[in-house]
Amino acid sequence: MPKLQFTNPLTSLDLTRVDLRKNLAPAAKVARDAAYVAVGVGVIAAQRVSARRYDIQQRISTLQGRVNDVVPRVRDEAQATAQRVIDEATSKVRSVVERRKNVATATGDNNVA
Repeated sequence: MPKLQFTNPLTSLDLTRVDLRKNLAPAAKVARDAAYVAVGVGVIAAQRVSARRYDIQQRISTLQGRVNDVVPRVRDEAQATAQRVIDEATSKVRSVVERRKNVATATGDNNVA
């Protein structure tokens, strides 16, 4: 069987003359720029959220004012309607009772009230 022999190409690699700072500086700059962009996007997003929150608070305040203006009017109308219904019902019950009394007195039955 033949014998396989592997050679290591890295044995001839000389890294003593490689300047890591010079070679890694562009990558570091890209990473730093990416970090600045991420922070900037975060700041802009926070400002937009704050602005929307303020707008929503203003809308809610306006709506609350409108509701506060309408509520007394609706309450008064509901009370007036309820009073009309009570008055009509009372009037109808009284008229029915009066008719019963009239029928009872006409027939001579005094026990019906």
